[in-house]
Amino acid sequence: MAMSAICTIALLCAFTPKNDKRINKQVERALKQMTTREKIAQLIFSQTDSYLFSEKHKEATNQLIEVEGIGGLLILQDSLPRYLNRMNELQSKSNIPLLIAIDGEWGPSMRFVEFPFFPLQMQLGALPNDSLIYEMGRAVAEQCKLANIHINFAPVVDINVNPKNPVIHARSFGEDRDKVTAYARAYMRGMQDGGIIACAKHFPGHGDTEVDSHKGLPILSFDRERLEQLELYPFADQIKQGVKMVMIGHLLVPALDTTISSISKPIITGLLKQEMGFDGIIVTDALAMKAVSNNRTSAEIAIAAYKAGVDILLNPKDIKAAIDRIEEAINSGECSISDLDNRVRKILKVKAEYGMLDRQYSAIVDTTNISQRAKNPEHIALIQQMADQSITLVNNNANLVPINFNKKIAYIAYNAKNIATKREYGDLEGIAGYNPKTGMVDSTTLMYQHLQKTCLSQNKNSVHYYSLDKTSSQTQINALCEDLEQYDIVILACHDPHGRIKRNLLSEEHISSLGELVKKHRPILIHFGSPYGLSQLNWLDDTGAVIVSYQDSESNQRATAKILTGEIKAKGQLPVSY
Repeated sequence: MAMSAICTIALLCAFTPKNDKRINKQVERALKQMTTREKIAQLIFSQTDSYLFSEKHKEATNQLIEVEGIGGLLILQDSLPRYLNRMNELQSKSNIPLLIAIDGEWGPSMRFVEFPFFPLQMQLGALPNDSLIYEMGRAVAEQCKLANIHINFAPVVDINVNPKNPVIHARSFGEDRDKVTAYARAYMRGMQDGGIIACAKHFPGHGDTEVDSHKGLPILSFDRERLEQLELYPFADQIKQGVKMVMIGHLLVPALDTTISSISKPIITGLLKQEMGFDGIIVTDALAMKAVSNNRTSAEIAIAAYKAGVDILLNPKDIKAAIDRIEEAINSGECSISDLDNRVRKILKVKAEYGMLDRQYSAIVDTTNISQRAKNPEHIALIQQMADQSITLVNNNANLVPINFNKKIAYIAYNAKNIATKREYGDLEGIAGYNPKTGMVDSTTLMYQHLQKTCLSQNKNSVHYYSLDKTSSQTQINALCEDLEQYDIVILACHDPHGRIKRNLLSEEHISSLGELVKKHRPILIHFGSPYGLSQLNWLDDTGAVIVSYQDSESNQRATAKILTGEIKAKGQLPVSY
């Protein structure tokens, strides 16, 4: 079935202007006052972060804004007060206020440590329904507004059907087409109902790839029917539901075109615009990524993407060269000025809807107590609620969950030393091992602390704590295995601070040696990492129970502890196979 037949598209505006005529008048007035070069610059977004805050980088960014007049910035890692002070400075230099975008797939906490840390999308895919995801979208919108951010490059709507995917995996809601579609819809609606532009990515679909487009060119060797039934399906829904922006990935899809998707007119104009009916804003993925930048200059990439039909060129390596080449094409008649004007109108309209074209508008943000204001108690409570409902009891073979605290219990923390707790979900003061200077728990995990408090409150035996890490020797593991003979229940908690399958949680040696421990003591295995990580463990069937806790976060540790103690039941469902 052709996409045009399955998509009846009506792009809905995320913001309802009080006066459409006034908005249009502001847009046309601004457009009329701009030179061709200034118009082109409005279609360019550059990136900046605290790691690049050298004097050389600051001056280069100043030049892009003061001289070229670029339309917006993409913010990467930073501290919130420092970023806002810098943005106040840059906005004051810009003739037309800048649109600020963030790659915040799990919210601004992906870039700013001051904000509470929402779960990655794969953990969200374990939730029993999408109601909390909508609430998360609203919360993310509130956080973006606090940071004066207008666009969030989320949700990821890629369906991660390939366990070997090195770049999407935990960023996806999972492998089920309908769940990914529904959950992405809820996240998008939440953000846009909250007044922030959402962006569905990475069109036409990055889920079934084994190459990271930051480093090379992924190829999707599927026929058109497969693409429509899987990869394109959630994008069609996003468009139908009114997403305001779509990001084009750097992918080679022979069934659609022999050119990379981000510079392909058949894919961008032919498929996305004409067949699927999308008339919102189209942005490229970063144009410095190697999938598209290998063997191409910034000027070549920019003109190709522009001719293909994109509205925003994201982070060309050489922005001046990109603007020069498009300006040359406009002036020579290679590209039309009317087409340029239509694209710039899209950008200016967004700015007008945000009030940026009002004469009295001020882009300066009050930074007073901004770090404290970022820690919204309602958001923190929502994060814990999401954790409580997503932690997944994969099996309970020996009926060990919830734990019987009348038994003697041993707790083994693998790779959990110095677990970071800087996100401040709750009150850490008084927790054993908490170091207020570093914001770290130096001795034991939060989950263990919760179990210990439960024991003390019930006047039960203490849970005995053991620690292993990737440097532990076979001799140490053998000694531990012997020591465990005195315990009735063993908990083996494996912590993965990265949560990504490309980083092996256990070495081959430890898989073997811990396998002997598992066969002998049948522990409750708790995996604080991607579900895909379970595939490397050939002794899963010998465990007494398996819990997937997705990420090594405070909220997940607390939720897992509550499942172990019986305070709550595990409601999560695995979003992927392993």
